[in-house]
Amino acid sequence: MNTILFVDDESRMLDLMTMNFSSIYNILTAKNGLEALEVIHKNEVDLIVTDIKMPKMDGMELLKKVKSSFDIPVIIVTAFGTIENAVEAVKSGAYDYVTKPINLQDLETKIKRSIEYLKVKRENVLLREKIKNSLNIVTQNEQMQKILEKIPEYANLDFPILILGESGTGKELIAHAIHDQSKRYLEPFIAINVSAIPYELFESEFFGYDQGAFTGATSKKIGKFEASDKGTLFLDEIGDMPIEHQAKLLRVLQDSKITRLGSVEERRVDFRLISATNKPIDKMVEDKKFREDLYYRIDVIRIEIPPLRERPEDIDILSRYYLEKYSNQLKKEISAFSPKTLEVLKSYRWPGNVRELQNVILRSVINAKDEVRVRDLPPEISGQNQTAMDYKSFMIKKHIERDELYKTLERQFVNSILSNAQGNVSKAAEEAGMDRRLLQNMIKHINNS
Repeated sequence: MNTILFVDDESRMLDLMTMNFSSIYNILTAKNGLEALEVIHKNEVDLIVTDIKMPKMDGMELLKKVKSSFDIPVIIVTAFGTIENAVEAVKSGAYDYVTKPINLQDLETKIKRSIEYLKVKRENVLLREKIKNSLNIVTQNEQMQKILEKIPEYANLDFPILILGESGTGKELIAHAIHDQSKRYLEPFIAINVSAIPYELFESEFFGYDQGAFTGATSKKIGKFEASDKGTLFLDEIGDMPIEHQAKLLRVLQDSKITRLGSVEERRVDFRLISATNKPIDKMVEDKKFREDLYYRIDVIRIEIPPLRERPEDIDILSRYYLEKYSNQLKKEISAFSPKTLEVLKSYRWPGNVRELQNVILRSVINAKDEVRVRDLPPEISGQNQTAMDYKSFMIKKHIERDELYKTLERQFVNSILSNAQGNVSKAAEEAGMDRRLLQNMIKHINNS
């Protein structure tokens, strides 16, 4: 429910407004501009309706204060015969005005318009922010830059898209960026990893089911096709979809209809399909491992993302980007890599691509004290090979004391749970079943040791 603040020095006017609008809006009141500012500071206000002539601070002064510090539309109430005041108010930023005696129907219409105006304005801000975030793809590679330049064009076409690339190259990130710039941006973006769906659960996951459809179906469930209606369905690793399931997907794409398990009712669905795979799908079609008719349905627009090893210029910039990100997230003052560390990072092949690089930098930031050195990198990157040892052989080979072993194991434990939680301390503590303060103390202990 939207909140309206009525400002007037006449109590009977405030009572009238409350009586007429409290059933559809949350109503707040104030008797002058100063009181109104106090209310605004303490509450989320969506619209202000204010008289002009009031003691202490009048409506015009309140309007100026609101426009300078808040993003709230203002409707001015003015006495008949002083329209010039209302015109001046509109020039100063008021959304609209009404004259006294107030026509309640006219005021209600203008309130609805201003609330709708606010909604659209907020949606536009959200869209700009989503576009900004969705294009937060760091690259200096020419091929990647060409892909990013094409995203607005692809977003507007509303045709199926096939994204090819190795695991960890950012296929879902590209898919999300396309969705966020499309006309479907306010609707759902449903991402699902096809390879993670057990064969026997395909229909219930994608088509959904009605109550009683099978043993254990105690309530209805919306499938992925329905959940993505009006939005975007992102099928990651579509190359892993069994042939039998490919036929069912093809039928949905052809008919734009689905039927839940246990139901006879057909439901129309309208979603944009973006698919991705790390498999050689052209070869799979030749080998009859992927349906040719489905292939032509999903491969209308093709995007090929190069692996990180073919974009060496991105290793440096991505490493620095994630260093800054995780240093800020973990509240550590680590601003640089040692020259040798950068050499090691650039010489590594990165089979897990950007996802692996991101994880490596996170683990390194956890380990580092001032700058990231080679010893802070995981053993598989730095060339050290100690983490694969079991505890007993670790003690024998390294000849270390119990305290040193404890510190090492503690560091490995913290590295592991923070990596799984992408550096989020609260989430890491929750998943590890431990108190957040205890984990913070462990991190502090590691940093100081």
